[in-house]
This record gives sequence, C-alpha cells and structure tokens, in this order.
Amino acid sequence: MAVKLTRKEHIVPRMLLSEFGAPDGVLWVYAKGRPPRPSRPENECVERDFFEFELRGKKTNNSYENWLSQIEGNAANLLNTIRERRQIGNEDAVIWAQFVASLFGRTRKVRAQISEGMTERFREQTKNPDFIRDLQYSLLQKGELHYADDLKRAITEIRTAMDASPSFYHVSALPNRVGIIIESLLTRAWHTIEAPPGTSFLVSDCPVVTYEVRGGQPFPGAGFGHENTVVMLPVSPRFLWVASPHHLNWRLEATISGMNNINRLIVQFAHRNVYANVKSEEIRVLVDTEIDTLVFGKNAFVPPTR
Repeated sequence: MAVKLTRKEHIVPRMLLSEFGAPDGVLWVYAKGRPPRPSRPENECVERDFFEFELRGKKTNNSYENWLSQIEGNAANLLNTIRERRQIGNEDAVIWAQFVASLFGRTRKVRAQISEGMTERFREQTKNPDFIRDLQYSLLQKGELHYADDLKRAITEIRTAMDASPSFYHVSALPNRVGIIIESLLTRAWHTIEAPPGTSFLVSDCPVVTYEVRGGQPFPGAGFGHENTVVMLPVSPRFLWVASPHHLNWRLEATISGMNNINRLIVQFAHRNVYANVKSEEIRVLVDTEIDTLVFGKNAFVPPTR
C-alpha cells in the first residue's frame, strides 16, 4: 500500500499559530499595504512540498516534514511549562532548544535571504577549476580518499538538484543549522516575560528574533553565535520566551515601552505576514512601516568580513 504523503506543509507550525488566535479561533493576518484579514491557523504559513526535493533519483518523501513534526510534538508538551516558568531538566531543555532552532531555520525568509545566497555562492565556487582539487586535498587530510571524477559527478548532481528545486539547499542544510543554534541557546539563561495588562505580543512568519547588546544598546538581527545575543520567541499573546546572556537582568513583566520595542522587532523580522489575536489599526500601521526591514545578509545576520 502506497504511503499517503503530506503535500501542504506548514512553514511555521500550526501548533504555534493556534496560540495567537482570538477566543473564537480567528487569527488576524497583517501584510504590508493591505487591511488586516481574518484567517485560521491551519490556512497560514503553508506551502505545497516546501520541505521536499529529489537527489540522485531519490525523493525526500516527507522525511524532513516528519522530523519537524516530531520536534513540534515534543515541544508542544513543554508549552505550559515554559509559560508557567517551571524549571525544566536537561533533556527537556534540548527539546525546547531544538524547537526554537528549527523555527528559525525552516522559515521562508531564511530560504529567500540566506539559503538562496548560499546556493549561488556554491555555484560560483564550484566553477573554479581548482575547486575539485582543493576539495580532494581537504578530504585527504581527513583520511578520506576520493577520486576527482567521483567528486565531479557528485558536485554536478548537487548543482542539478539546486537548479531543479529551491528547497534543496535550504532543507538539506537544516539539520546542521539547527544543531548549531541549539548549542548557542543552551549556553544562555532562559526567561519567560509577561505582557503588560491590555497589551499582546505579536508573532510572524519568521517568529524567532534576535538582537545583540553592545555598549548598552540593542542591535537587531545579531547572529546566534555572538556572546551578547538575546534570542526571543513569542509563545502566546501573553508570554514571550527569552534566551539571554547570563549577565542581563529581566523583569517578569515587560514595561509598555519595552513591549512596543519587542513588537517592533518582531515585525522587522517578519517576511510577509504578522499575526495577532486582535484587529488593530496600530498594528496595521506598524506592519506597513517596519515589516521585513531587517534583511538577512544585508543588515541582519551578516557574515563576518575577512
């Protein structure tokens, strides 16, 4: 019997988006230049075969989708623990860190602004006539002997896969990207911050946001590996999860000005859509002004210059 595959894949999990619906389940969607529209979590951040590709005649067949679904399921069991600020053990900490890391790495914005750039750089690097020789020598230093013709064939297959599917590099690099972010998150102190009465945290299609503290000032869009980077994830309109350098102090409840700054940062990280549990002219104006103003590779997550 043929296995039925999931074709409509959620880029941001429905599990998280559902936390930001109004009491009647309506999720308000904000996009630049458009009035807010009512929707449902199951209809947002979804794209056909977003995590699928084919390489050497073999298809992924939901292997990454299933991996991400397992991460979501494990993290869902920790949501109340995070919101209630209960202490968690090392095993659960890894589970939550994996969820946060995957939330960042899997997004459409990362694919459009980071992965596509990496793909293009790979294409250019492999055009260099010395690339195969350098790769062969690098592998030999690790004790691996590979013939040049075999490496050429492998590189050609990878380039063909990249040309055939925009998902290839983005998805195939995801486990490694997640692993790197997990290590960074586990070195930080974790906090849960509550929104002031009468206010709500927003969330977006790129829900994990960062900034770095330098000279006492915040600089948005810092890399996860920077020592003073703060990582934030809204987990509901009422609560925000924070992974912070240990020397920074946090209030249990955000101030109004702090809340406004956090929501502005959330909108700046957003790619196409921002989500809220309310219909608000204030949110609409904020989205029109600030959405996607942090562009990965340009003014955020900029690789170090040599």
